[in-house]
Amino acid sequence: MMQPFRFNRFKDARPFRYFSPVFSRVCAVLLSILLSSCVAIPTGDELRRDPSPHLLPGAPQGIVDGRQEFRNYFCESLKQTATAEMSANLCENWLLRLSDEITSLAETGGRTETTLQILFVTGAFSECFGESARPFASAITELSGENYRFDTIEVGGRSGTSHNAAQIARFLDEWPIDPDAPLVLVGYSKGTSDILQFLVDYPPAAKQVDAVISVSGAVRGSPLADRFDTFYSLLFSHLPSGHCEKGDGDVVHSLRTDVRKEWLESNPLPDTVRYYSLAAFTTKDRMARALRGSWKILLGESPRNDGQLLPQDALIPGSTLLGYLNADHWAVAMEIEADHEFFAGRRDPTPFPHKALLQAMLWQVDNDLGTRE
Repeated sequence: MMQPFRFNRFKDARPFRYFSPVFSRVCAVLLSILLSSCVAIPTGDELRRDPSPHLLPGAPQGIVDGRQEFRNYFCESLKQTATAEMSANLCENWLLRLSDEITSLAETGGRTETTLQILFVTGAFSECFGESARPFASAITELSGENYRFDTIEVGGRSGTSHNAAQIARFLDEWPIDPDAPLVLVGYSKGTSDILQFLVDYPPAAKQVDAVISVSGAVRGSPLADRFDTFYSLLFSHLPSGHCEKGDGDVVHSLRTDVRKEWLESNPLPDTVRYYSLAAFTTKDRMARALRGSWKILLGESPRNDGQLLPQDALIPGSTLLGYLNADHWAVAMEIEADHEFFAGRRDPTPFPHKALLQAMLWQVDNDLGTRE
């Protein structure tokens, strides 16, 4: 979804002559958003009450509840990877335990030594903001070499799903895939919808994919795109092409909820792929400053949202639900606080444990693929 503007790209004030009219209008829109309505601010206890988003009327069909097994993986990974600062926080602080989650003492399956190939697909506008918008960047660095082969597909940040699906297909056509190692695609935000479009549009290439993991994926779009598509266009249509190519300009339209839901109804996903979903919602203390306005707007839809998406809209139909993360839309996959301290600042500055999350996701997939008949 939307990324913060990267002010430190500019060495002096001259470029702002180009952007100042745009920023004036953007600030006006932002102000109107922030003042649009008064909403009740949910507490952590209220967010943890049942029913879970995947059990709500109208939620995607065929969701398999895998929360307890994934919790075991995540908590184990967190113990192994957490710093002393993080270790003081319980696993439940990052992976929300809702009241209807089944509690089981069963242990997770034994992990294999399978080599996994993992390709990450970036979200909307990611290419406009460089390395800081790449999902799981530091976790990839830390986990590289541990039976994992990582790479990132940087799709068109300002293009629709069909355009980006073609980019994914071209990337895979040139990328040296090991036929003996499972291939896992990890979609962040709109990157998930791009992946799903690729699987449908390019069946021969899709046969190479063993699993897809959605991390706060815009599977069924966002009400924000329905309501504020003009705002998105206003902010990003004026960026010079030196920062990111204009592409087909369909990014906003492709994030509309009606577009995404109609596409899902008309396009069955390949049943040869395993699907996994992670959604997120959190309290005001863990919401980035620049996301609080959109978070408040979405509170009118549901007290559970990550500042960009409703959790039930982040689930792939027929997927295994891994869990609900206690974080905002940026924190689940990106570490942008260093580059965007003001915009990404949070009342609770504790960094999200991305390494533990990525490790747990790969353990889960590795075990599932290893036991597949």
